[in-house]
Amino acid sequence: MQSLKGIRVLDLSRVLAGPYCTMVLGDLGAEVIKVEPPEGDETRAWGPPFAGGESAYYLCVNRNKRGMVVNLKTDEGKNILRELAMQSDVLVENFRPGTLEKFSLDFETLHALNPKLIYCSITGFGQTGSMKDKPGYDFMIQALGGLMSITGEPEGEPMKTGVAVVDLFAGQNAIIAILAALQARTLTGEGQHLDIALFDSQLGWLANVASNYLISGKLPKRHGNAHPNIVPYQSFQASDGWFAIAVGNEKQFEAFCKVIGKSELVRDLRFAKNSARVENRDELIPLLKSIFVTRSASEWLSVLEQAEIPCGPINNFEQVFSMPTVKEREMLVKMDHPTIGELPLVGSPLKMSDTPVEYRLHPPLMGEHTVSILQELLGYSSNQISKSQMSGVVK
Repeated sequence: MQSLKGIRVLDLSRVLAGPYCTMVLGDLGAEVIKVEPPEGDETRAWGPPFAGGESAYYLCVNRNKRGMVVNLKTDEGKNILRELAMQSDVLVENFRPGTLEKFSLDFETLHALNPKLIYCSITGFGQTGSMKDKPGYDFMIQALGGLMSITGEPEGEPMKTGVAVVDLFAGQNAIIAILAALQARTLTGEGQHLDIALFDSQLGWLANVASNYLISGKLPKRHGNAHPNIVPYQSFQASDGWFAIAVGNEKQFEAFCKVIGKSELVRDLRFAKNSARVENRDELIPLLKSIFVTRSASEWLSVLEQAEIPCGPINNFEQVFSMPTVKEREMLVKMDHPTIGELPLVGSPLKMSDTPVEYRLHPPLMGEHTVSILQELLGYSSNQISKSQMSGVVK
């Protein structure tokens, strides 16, 4: 048994936010039908690297789905989508606002056909507001939404994060909203329209940094790898490389000072309390830097760990995926794939005792399940399918 067994998701999304959302729903047991246009999800071409003709980008967010190709520019294609929507619990799409209305696949039309349908729209700026018609991409919204202004070295240029976090934030928010809407439906019997915006998601995840600004009125600065509210909480350079330290409370700071041979810092009013250390970081951090360069990273990590001070090496991906805990926590999984063979993927972080995630379906080849979906769900005959293929309605 899986948590979402019996839930059917119609996935009209592509790229990252929507496919990430629907993959997680699929991991949790939902039946996910990925519908692509004749040209396919554009991420199929976002490489290198490629494996078996598929891009690594596409492969990362499309497992546990069946795939079909439908041309929405044809009347029959639109009818196929409407019929599938009538048999689905959830629809996820990330077209610009108003686009699916042109195809009579908007929320109002489908809600009238299937009142229980939960219709999730993921866009750059939402379904309302003066910016709703603007296209939204992760990088531009990291810029517009303030994230880049607080990322990077203090004197360096504003930087984006190394992963498209705004897309992933939005995908996670879509998952939360869908699960909440499914629960609400058990009480009301009705579906609803979920309006998830990348911009809103970016602002929602500014968390304490946004609160610092709203309370103080002071613009936040870039701190590189340092923390705006906790000191010392950053990376340091040892004699042979970098490592990270996160001293989160006064007990840890006392132990930290003992480890580095500077117990007197605990009695120094400039550093005795975290609030004082934040105010006087420009005096404390250079002192710590001069100490840490005297020994290797492994030496420092060994003594810091013994003192139970949160710390760790700054690993590259080879080091990360070689860690025993990755295997122990099943965070690297391997799936059979028809053109790749053994496909390695990052596992699900959702660990559930009674309804665990399962890795049932490899990321689908383009149109891999078109025929079986038309036959099983819509009752198409082989002759009908052949005609639809020949006329370019499906692939």
